Amino acid sequence: MQSLSRSERTGGWAMLLVAAAVVLQIGTGTLVTYVLLLCAVLLWIVALVDRPDSAAVLDRAIEIVPAGICVFAPDLRVVASNEQFASIHGLTRADVEPGTPLRRIVEPRKAGQDAPDGDIDAIGEAGVVRTSRSILELRDGRFISVSRHPMAGGGLIEVHRDITSERLAEIHANETIQELIEKQYAIDQAVIVAITDVKGGINYVNDNFCAISGYSRDELIGQNHRLLKSGVHPRELFRDMYRRLASGHVWRGELCNRAKSGRLYWVDTVITPQLGPDGKPVAYMAIRVDITARKEAEAQLSFAATHDSLTGLLNRCALFDQARIGLGSDVQPSGLSVHLIDLDGFKRVNDTFGHDVGDDLLKAVALRLRSLASDLDLVARLGGDEFAMIRRGGHDLREAALDLGRQIVETIAEPFEIEGHRLDISASVGIVLCPEQGSNPADLLKKADLALYEVKAAGRDGHRLYQPAMLEAVKAEKALEADLRRAISAREFELHYQPILDVETRAVHTAEALVRWRHPVEGLIAPDRFIALAERTGLIQPLSEWIIQRACLDAVSWSPGVQLAVNVSATQFKRGNLFDVVMRALLRSGLNPRRLQIEVTETVLLEQQSEQLQTFRRLKAMGATLVLDDFGTGFSSASYLTNFPFDKIKIDKSFIQGLPRRECAAVIASAVVLAKGLGISVTAEGIETESQFEDVRSMGIDFAQGYLFGRPVPYSQFMCAPVIQDDPGRVRRTAAVGGG
Repeated sequence: MQSLSRSERTGGWAMLLVAAAVVLQIGTGTLVTYVLLLCAVLLWIVALVDRPDSAAVLDRAIEIVPAGICVFAPDLRVVASNEQFASIHGLTRADVEPGTPLRRIVEPRKAGQDAPDGDIDAIGEAGVVRTSRSILELRDGRFISVSRHPMAGGGLIEVHRDITSERLAEIHANETIQELIEKQYAIDQAVIVAITDVKGGINYVNDNFCAISGYSRDELIGQNHRLLKSGVHPRELFRDMYRRLASGHVWRGELCNRAKSGRLYWVDTVITPQLGPDGKPVAYMAIRVDITARKEAEAQLSFAATHDSLTGLLNRCALFDQARIGLGSDVQPSGLSVHLIDLDGFKRVNDTFGHDVGDDLLKAVALRLRSLASDLDLVARLGGDEFAMIRRGGHDLREAALDLGRQIVETIAEPFEIEGHRLDISASVGIVLCPEQGSNPADLLKKADLALYEVKAAGRDGHRLYQPAMLEAVKAEKALEADLRRAISAREFELHYQPILDVETRAVHTAEALVRWRHPVEGLIAPDRFIALAERTGLIQPLSEWIIQRACLDAVSWSPGVQLAVNVSATQFKRGNLFDVVMRALLRSGLNPRRLQIEVTETVLLEQQSEQLQTFRRLKAMGATLVLDDFGTGFSSASYLTNFPFDKIKIDKSFIQGLPRRECAAVIASAVVLAKGLGISVTAEGIETESQFEDVRSMGIDFAQGYLFGRPVPYSQFMCAPVIQDDPGRVRRTAAVGGG
């Protein structure tokens, strides 16, 4: 060592310090590493004083330092730097060549100010020996640890190290810690904790346990956990729980407990056994979460999914599910009856008193049906005013079903008192037996509906058991419906006309248009076979429009003194376009509106009376004559005469054919007196004998219609064979109505 110069010895010591720093960097990476590196750099600087190639030696020395090293002169310009310093900042060696200002290197790249500019200037002043350390955040997201070491004679040495990974790890750790703190706080607020011994004695409870149970801590400690038993769960659940815990395993499940007040509450529970040295449980820790709100919501959703919201009865799906009826059911019923119930007159209640009263009526009906049901029976509301009952079991299923049907009809027939209103409705009940007549829910409902339809067709307010012939009748009706649709498209219909005479002059006053179906196979089909079907299926709409248009075109060729009578269905009125249909037919045909009579039955007036009245007024304002057909057969025929602007009534033929019975004669006479008092003319239809004609004429009838004067005939025959007066006692046919 003595043969070495001072600079060589100093450089050797510097190399030793670098080696030590490298070892520490690999082993620990502590601050000592940077101190050793700084000492090594200082020794090199001292060693360079006596060497002519000091700059080259300094460059070689700092290149081996495992950090970014840069030496700055007092004016904060680069004296020397290593490759790693440039690499850390993404620079080339030319960017940090000697003489480069410190600010040109750092300022453009940092994301924020790591230290005020004044501090950097102060660090570079001679005599300042304050060492500083800071974290420099670069714009590319990296973090650089910067150690500044001022030199006594001025200038400084900076050691730069990329600590991005460490910094990000620290930030992530801090965030994780904060997140855990927040989660721990939330858990402390929500979790219910209790510790019991192996016999179930309570040793510890937290505040949440006391809050949800309603017991104080003093009331719970020392008590057995059975204090909270609700009685909801079967014994098997607790037996399985204790067996699992005794074997050292964790148990989890949902439990229902009873609070001090008696209120039931649900908790999602995890019970963990605490094991002793021998591996056997010495205590149990139970952590619970209150799920009462969720369980109540689930119960409400389950109830809503299976029950009617208005009445609380079962709905359609739940009815058959609980009855265990269905092809997919493992257990088929031994025997039951399905009762499909439809309320007669409910719509009238809704229209008259409003939907609130209607809803209350439905609730009252539900209560009465429940009163008829045994514990084994099921009651449901299928929708609207339609209900269903299922009676299970019984020795004589058929007789029991019919007896229940009778009870339903009688019970619903009793008057209801709703919001001060006395409401009278009736029920129609269709009955089907299972499994005798089917076992599929849809099939059973279909058959019960067929039986219900039979009840309604027979006048409602009754019950009927399904019979196979009902299905055959429906199939035939479906076939007829398909044929009817085809016939409308193929225009297989024609109009026949029947004369209506003026009683005083015996001349044809009006011709009533009556539709006939010219079937390609069956020939001429009367309207009583297809009109009702057309009304049920909606086919009456296009058929009625055709009738009005065709009749107007035919009538325009008649004598101006002969009027046209056209029947209009309730469906046509409900559609709301009757006035437009009539107007188009008149415009197309050129028929004078005053020659057109619109005949309607009482069923047209049962619904939407304000809308119907508006249509009547528009037709009357146009010049058409309004006729109330089948007068005397309804319940409120007389009131309609005062509420609607009718010009004429037609007394139903049942009263004419009942002559000379006194009651029929009384009805006819009363109708004539009423009509005359209101300025309304009267037509008697269904006259088939001379005596009938003489009787109605003596009562003051204005017009007469019936087979006595002529049957309905096609347009061509009607034109050639009118009926006029021949002598006071007889009528005969003459030349064409048109007079030519």
